[in-house]
Amino acid sequence: MVARATDERVKAEAEAAGLPVDVETISATVDFVLAMSLSTSKRVDIDTRVGQLTGFLNLLKCQCLGEDEDHDVLKLLRMVDRHVALSNQPTNRSPAHEVFNYMRDAAVFTSALLCAYTKKNGIAAP
Repeated sequence: MVARATDERVKAEAEAAGLPVDVETISATVDFVLAMSLSTSKRVDIDTRVGQLTGFLNLLKCQCLGEDEDHDVLKLLRMVDRHVALSNQPTNRSPAHEVFNYMRDAAVFTSALLCAYTKKNGIAAP
């Protein structure tokens, strides 16, 4: 039997669903990103934060999936899926302001998913 991409995706999502979520680190990263300014930020720092936030989004997305999700969380998950899709992610050739805006949007989505995650699991948000 040949493994298909969907089989690997399901396996990756199942593994991600079992990973621990460090609410404090994610929250601190979001706060740091939202305090950043385009005029004083270096491209390498922006790119680093985009990578971190994308990882957090994928982790939280897997943690928030479930049958018991309400309509708003499901809508948020669809929006996150579109945001982190490879075709929507910035590239090395993207202008710095576009990458910066993408990073800020990722921070807002991360914050919203973290809120849904903490609410679902009865965790106090930092």
